[in-house]
Amino acid sequence: MATLNSVRKLVAAVVALIGTVMICAVLAGLLMIFESEELRHKSQTALLAATPTIAGDELRSRGHYLERPLTCWSLPGHTKRHMRVGCSGSTTDRKRVQVIGAAEDKRKEEYFTILLNGRPLVQNANCLGADCRRKKD
Repeated sequence: MATLNSVRKLVAAVVALIGTVMICAVLAGLLMIFESEELRHKSQTALLAATPTIAGDELRSRGHYLERPLTCWSLPGHTKRHMRVGCSGSTTDRKRVQVIGAAEDKRKEEYFTILLNGRPLVQNANCLGADCRRKKD
């Protein structure tokens, strides 16, 4: 026959198990909500194709006009999960432009930095140009 003390321990264990399961369910639900976010540029090719346009748009919005479209390339070490691009060019008033774009598939985050004559114009922005406007709409 079970003692009152062992019944209490059993009830406490069941309550703890139910609480743990509920916490796990809530966390799983939150993960599913946040995992539903998508990258704007879902592949290295898409990031590479979009970066010159959105960086040029960002530069124009800040009063810097490109002499010609930026030249971009895939940076060494990029993977499907860790996308990386670099771009370079110059403005109509002969300032050097360098752009670095990165996208992390696991965290669903994108970052862009624009250097103008070696100085940061934009640092670790999560969007540039038209991409920022689309997000707000």
